[in-house]
Amino acid sequence: MPGDPQPRALLLRTRDELVERRAQKVAARLGAQALLVTAPPGQQAGGEPVGLLVELELEGAVETIAVWRQARPDLAIVGYLSTPEPQVWAAAESAGADGVTTRGRADRELERVITDRLSGARAARRLRALDYRDVAGRLGFVGLLVDTPVGDIALFHVGNAVHAVSARCPHAGADLCHGEVEGDVVTCPRHGSQFRVSDGERVRGPADLGLASFATVVESGVVYVELPDPAGER
Repeated sequence: MPGDPQPRALLLRTRDELVERRAQKVAARLGAQALLVTAPPGQQAGGEPVGLLVELELEGAVETIAVWRQARPDLAIVGYLSTPEPQVWAAAESAGADGVTTRGRADRELERVITDRLSGARAARRLRALDYRDVAGRLGFVGLLVDTPVGDIALFHVGNAVHAVSARCPHAGADLCHGEVEGDVVTCPRHGSQFRVSDGERVRGPADLGLASFATVVESGVVYVELPDPAGER
């Protein structure tokens, strides 16, 4: 009937029958129809796309993500790999994937991303930080993310975990990447303020404030920093 809402479509570009079956169950829970990608955006038959799942080992997979992302900025897009390949993982994220995950988690990650978009909830923005294997034997400062939406972020490896905090001291803006780290406390190289890198809390002044801290997650050997939505930033 005229005016009826267009049915939802969950788009799949995969040759993996198990992943396809699991994605079909996701589609059913979302009230959508699972459809294989057979044409570019605008020519794909079916309902209104709500999500796209792409097997990244397929030829042209990254290009598929880029094309759909450009055509549908609000589309939930997830890529997956059977065997972790850091370069392909990074390329998919750069092309516009909301998330990249492993084969076993593909359906769950896809459902999470779609549900978040449909509900209007604000998902964390994930930044690729570094490969965990590169820091496994190092302690203290191990990396820096520059010019992120929340400024520079310093990465510290302490207690078998990578912690992420603001890289600038709130007292006078000194670079904490050059500070001395003892245990989980970094000392500002300029005026001696101290902060816990595990949660950003101030240990000693002259700084009056602590550091913004950000959740980190290790997935398939890659460390990611998760940023809050701009409306929820400190």
